[in-house]
Amino acid sequence: MKTDNDDRLRQELRLAQLEIKVLREQLLRSVQETQLMREKLDELPQQAEPSTAEMQAPLENVIPLTSADAAPNELSSAGAPCVLCVEDSEANYRLIESVLKDRPGTKVLWAETGQSAVQLALEERPHLVLLDLDLPDMHGSKVLENLQAQAATAKTPVIVISADATPSQIERMLSAGARNYLTKPFEIRRFLCMFDEVCGPCLASGC
Repeated sequence: MKTDNDDRLRQELRLAQLEIKVLREQLLRSVQETQLMREKLDELPQQAEPSTAEMQAPLENVIPLTSADAAPNELSSAGAPCVLCVEDSEANYRLIESVLKDRPGTKVLWAETGQSAVQLALEERPHLVLLDLDLPDMHGSKVLENLQAQAATAKTPVIVISADATPSQIERMLSAGARNYLTKPFEIRRFLCMFDEVCGPCLASGC
């Protein structure tokens, strides 16, 4: 029917617009970060480079585990899928929030740090965690490690969304237990397919 075709075309147009927005915002962020780095280098031309130990220090942050008697992993009981977005950039979070408007009823939570992410995951029991790796307080691999160490979140699916596209990093995170790995700027259709794989049954049944 013509109406169905019109709806399909409108959806395709919306996805295309979102993909353009992703690319534009990622490019803008890269330009801003490059400019900031240049300004810092101009101000401190003689500053010594940080040691390897200093650069890796955030990786040592470990959130104290809760009791091993924590309740087993359960899905949110709000009647709709719940997604926790762990992302220190508000622009990137808003982008994901906008994309998930194509999945009505989805509850999207936001954590800007690794520690708040683990705490929020324990409180809200999301169906899915979207995890950035470059967080201000710890590396995303530590967040994944802490989630898996808690009985309540050990089985929660985690999709990594990161600008780090190195094969070794992707393999490391998948081997560590991540459900999937998307590199920024990510392809919206692929992201929605991954989302549907995890949360589609919940959307269909209303949990």
